[in-house]
Amino acid sequence: MTGERTPRSRRRAFLAGLAASAGVALAGCSEVRPSETDSTTFTAADAEAVLADAPSPPAVKWPVPVRPERGAREAAIERVDELLADVPESLGPDDVPNGVVRESIAEHRDDAVRTRGEAADATGDDLYHALRDLREARESARASSTTLRAIDEEMEALVDDLATERETVRSAIEDRRGGIEYRGDDADDGRLRAALYYQQLESDLDRATASLDRRRVDANVIEVGETAGDVEFATATADVWDHFEERYEAGLDDATTFEPIFEAALDRSIDRAAAVDFPEQDGEEWYDAVGVGDLDDDRLEFTLWRFGGSVVDARDGTETARADGDLGTGLYRALEFERTYRAFERLRDRMAEGTVAAPSDVAEIRDERERAIEAAAAAREELPVSEPSPGSYALSETLRSFEWIDGTVRRAADHDPEVVVSIDKEYGRYARLRAELEVLPEAVAAFRDRLLAD
Repeated sequence: MTGERTPRSRRRAFLAGLAASAGVALAGCSEVRPSETDSTTFTAADAEAVLADAPSPPAVKWPVPVRPERGAREAAIERVDELLADVPESLGPDDVPNGVVRESIAEHRDDAVRTRGEAADATGDDLYHALRDLREARESARASSTTLRAIDEEMEALVDDLATERETVRSAIEDRRGGIEYRGDDADDGRLRAALYYQQLESDLDRATASLDRRRVDANVIEVGETAGDVEFATATADVWDHFEERYEAGLDDATTFEPIFEAALDRSIDRAAAVDFPEQDGEEWYDAVGVGDLDDDRLEFTLWRFGGSVVDARDGTETARADGDLGTGLYRALEFERTYRAFERLRDRMAEGTVAAPSDVAEIRDERERAIEAAAAAREELPVSEPSPGSYALSETLRSFEWIDGTVRRAADHDPEVVVSIDKEYGRYARLRAELEVLPEAVAAFRDRLLAD
């Protein structure tokens, strides 16, 4: 028929749309809209049916590489209370005439109070997470209090003081980042715990640095307040890891330097990724290079394209971290490569077999979600979260994806029942999640073999 598009021309059109959106879509912040692919129409009632009376995935419970003392939590709470002491519970036009400024102060205050309350109730392993969460409470409290102060104080002096404080804490973060010594008890559980501990340390320090670079100090009272919050977050991060380091070192029985061990594990991981030779995503030929035939569905092609991007990112991230000496980050990126590459192959094969195809009814979406939950339960059995290790952290991180996908489906269901919605792409996301959970135990086993090798 005149004008009918071949699978190749359809794919070229798809990739052209992808390239036009690459600055956003490939970062995971948006999506390429499908281009004229025939697909089943779903409604809000169908979206509701995906989750109605459906089983819930295992709860996300993050592992704990070091146990803080309660006193550290109380000190952080005291800091939040100190920052909020001069911020009234409610503000009116007589207090702050500008409604936008007033709303900013109130929202930051409410965020700080909420996070403070959750952290105050934490016990056991949750103290670790509570202490890290209190960094956000301190950030919000500082933003609220500084915005209120900036209304009446001399702005130039306030901005100058804040700039000085920012450079001081930046220097402290950089010194800590550059002075990491990789240590731990040289047993299997000691190596695994240390790998998780240093990944968390590096990640938090990187986030603190990013918070300091987020914005410049401005003369706008809201911007000044939020900049103060950024500085407070970085300061809180330094405080938290001062305490964690003290607790971690105190718990070591016979500390061993792990730097050569971690470097060797990373080198083995990089060699493994090089042997795989996963191709760069440079156009239509990529699909042939990874063994993908004509899927005839843009949404599934996009799922596979983004999945391939995750494989490339993990591989490149491992190499970058190794070159930069960020050994904890590199080890976790190496595990990410093992998980994403193996899962990519599994999903690709299922698509080739036709067991993953454009859903023709809501039952197929619901079934794929349930199979992913079964894979999650099996992975939880093999990777208990009680073991502080990169593997148990990877499980929790993967399980968190259920919250995001289910949340998208719930938002689609939040319309009149007959309203047409797009949920077929969630089918591809559940299929990807299922593949990641199915291969995760074997990916973790391969990672452990390299880390625990003599």
